[in-house]
This record gives sequence, C-alpha cells and structure tokens, in this order.
Amino acid sequence: MSKYKVFIPEHLRANRPKILKFIGSILMKITGWKWRGHFPKDERVVLVIGPHTSNWDFVVAMFALLSLDIHIHWIGKHSIFKKGFRRILRKMGGIPVNRANPAALKKEIQAITLKYKGFIIGVAPEGTRRKVTRLKTGFLRIAKQTNSKIMLAGLDFSNKTIELGEFFIPSNDKEKDLVVIQRYFSNFSGKRSELS
Repeated sequence: MSKYKVFIPEHLRANRPKILKFIGSILMKITGWKWRGHFPKDERVVLVIGPHTSNWDFVVAMFALLSLDIHIHWIGKHSIFKKGFRRILRKMGGIPVNRANPAALKKEIQAITLKYKGFIIGVAPEGTRRKVTRLKTGFLRIAKQTNSKIMLAGLDFSNKTIELGEFFIPSNDKEKDLVVIQRYFSNFSGKRSELS
C-alpha cells in the first residue's frame, strides 16, 4: 500500500463493509502495489487510465478500489459482465459498453450525471489490451457530456504503482490531444510492456 494515506473526498467514499476494505488492503500489500498522488476534490472527473495491456490491469484496479473504499464508475467491455458476475461488477461501479450500441452508454452516463453531484468515471482509452497506434476519443465526449475535468493516471507494473497525475485540458485539436496523452502513458510500463 501507499506510504501515506490517500485522500478520498467525501462524495467518493463507497462505505462498503469494512471487511472488503481489509481484504483489498491485504491484497495490495501482498502484491506490493501502492498509490502515488491524490484524488481531486473536483465534483466531476473523467479519469483516463493507461497503459492497458493485460487482464491484470482490471484485477489490480479492483484490489485498489476495495482497499481505498472509493466509489469510481468505470467503463468495461460488455463481455466481462457475465451472468453471475454482473451484479457485483455493477456494485463495484462497472458500466458495460457495447460498441454496437453506443446510445446505451450515453444513457448510463446521463443517469450517473443526474444521480450524483460528484463522481469519477474511469476510462482506458486504448479500448483493448492490444497495442494501439491511436487512442479512442470516447473520454473526450464523456467529459464534455458530463461537464467534467479530465485527469490522467498511469498503471506501472515495473514498480507496482498506480500514479494519479495532473489535470489535462483539451485543446481544439483532438489528434494533438491524443498524442499528448499517449506520450504520458509512455512513461509507464504495462504488464505486457511490448504492448505499452
């Protein structure tokens, strides 16, 4: 775990059973993962996380969410929301996305915006575990739709650190913005570094 207490704004506290926080903390400690940085107090944030190269990214993220008892909505491929796991993944903040039905995601995001005054929505802009040459732009649309700030975060398997970075202010040049974010992710080593 982190050497210092990570600040969790009041509106992001999940208030799950204490045993879940304990389990998450133990798993973070056993696996050697730690945090660097703090979550923002800003009411609405889209957290852009990368690089995404392995299913282990999801496992580490779940350990981390439990250990901090933080409520973060996160977007995941609809195929992981299988029967038997769907309810628990939803309770953990999961939002299934099916590229064949983008209207459903827009509706889910709208529901979050109406229900919560403040929130964080986590997005992996690669949209896949394979190496990509161009990030997907959905996070820009979500930030605009929800009037949210964009914050960058890196997942580094070389030193087992989840690093919360700075806010990113989009320009009017979408392609330039994607290059800047991809360059940020290049500072971190994914589980499969050849795909980072």
